[in-house]
Amino acid sequence: MVRPTSWLPLAVLALLVALTMWLNTLVQPQAGRGSGALRHDPDLMVENFNARKLDTQGRVLYTLVARKMVHYPDDDSALLETVTVEAYEPRQPRMTATADKGRLEQGGDRVWIEGNVVVVREADAKVESARLTTDKLLVLPDDGIARTSSDVRLESSSGHALAKGMELDNRARTLRLDQVRATYKPPR
Repeated sequence: MVRPTSWLPLAVLALLVALTMWLNTLVQPQAGRGSGALRHDPDLMVENFNARKLDTQGRVLYTLVARKMVHYPDDDSALLETVTVEAYEPRQPRMTATADKGRLEQGGDRVWIEGNVVVVREADAKVESARLTTDKLLVLPDDGIARTSSDVRLESSSGHALAKGMELDNRARTLRLDQVRATYKPPR
């Protein structure tokens, strides 16, 4: 016959072991919580952000300006507010793109801009100035390329065009418009 007092110390010990294990699980950090590796937290915020890319002779190739830039290290992206991208290709008129917001991807090799996107190409001796508007645009600044699949409106003194998508190559001085409706005024 088992005495009731003989199992009492074992029951107390079992209860202490269970409480210890429960408390241990409460105080252990959750996986990834301490390192931040699984979170999308900013590591850098810059007001009045201004970046320039230079060629080997020290000439400015393009600038990227934003009212605010917030960088995220987990995917090496950055969000931009009130964005301006200016391209200074050698022997080309200056090209300026502005937008309400943007996102840098792949360390700045890809710049998505959106919200009231306006691209202005200044005139030179051969070509008149032009203004292009759309709602979003992918800019590849190192390649001198800008493209969108959104609706595009192109305006110049010689006419205007509406298109569904475009690709602009600033180096080759080409503009490809998709599904175009245009009005052209020949010079007098």
